[in-house]
Order: sequence, then C-alpha cells, then structure tokens
Amino acid sequence: MFIGRHDVALDQKGRIHLPAKIRDALEKFGGPMVLTISDRCLAGYPRSLWLEKYEALEKEPYTPEKGDLLRAITENAVELEQKNGRILLPAWLRRFADIEKDAVIVGRINKIEIWSSGRHAKVAEGYEPEKLSGMLRKLGY
Repeated sequence: MFIGRHDVALDQKGRIHLPAKIRDALEKFGGPMVLTISDRCLAGYPRSLWLEKYEALEKEPYTPEKGDLLRAITENAVELEQKNGRILLPAWLRRFADIEKDAVIVGRINKIEIWSSGRHAKVAEGYEPEKLSGMLRKLGY
C-alpha cells in the first residue's frame, strides 16, 4: 500500500529517488511501474493494476471522448524500471506535470502521484480544514 508524502528532488537527468517505503510497496505488487498523466500530476501504478483499470474502462460503451481518453492514457504512459532506487521521469511527462526541480510523491493506496512542488503547494493551500474535517467525520475518519 502506498501512503504518505515524500519530498524529492530531480537530478540533472530527470530522475527521482523513490523512498524505501514506496519501493517496498511496489515490490509487493510485483513488476514495474506504469507512469502516466493524471489530474494535474503524474500517476504511477503497478503494471498489473494499471492494465486492470485500463481494461475496465475499455469495456464501457464507446464514445469519441472515451476513445480520446484511452489514447491519451496509453500514449502518455511509460513502463519504468527502478535502477538503484531511482526512476526516470521522461521530459514530456515532466512538462505535463510542470515538474522542474523539486517534486512531491503522494501515496494513494494503490498508486502514487508525482506532483511539482509548486503545483502541490497550491492545491494544499486550497484545503479548507473545517470542510475537510466535516467530510472526514462523515466518512468515519
């Protein structure tokens, strides 16, 4: 399971170091990670889970919008192998997520999100503590 927040820095080649907890969780899923575009960030899924999600979406009735979405998901996806605990974030994905130097990895149970530090900070600034507290209470947290 992927949880927590991890602040990381890109090296000159565009690589980030995956924290040990993320590497350990990924190892339990087995196989490489698939990195793709997401909502204002990048999303990294264990390959088996990414394929499962893609196939479920593909089974839904076809619309041109769904076709565009499936195409965007696959053409912007890349399988990543860890090398010495690091992964390379391809340049086109870094541009999509506006990641230049510093990034934030956020665990989301079955996936990770990789945010630019600046974009993540703006999103976090929008959290309204009282509104979040109410939502969490409703959910039993």
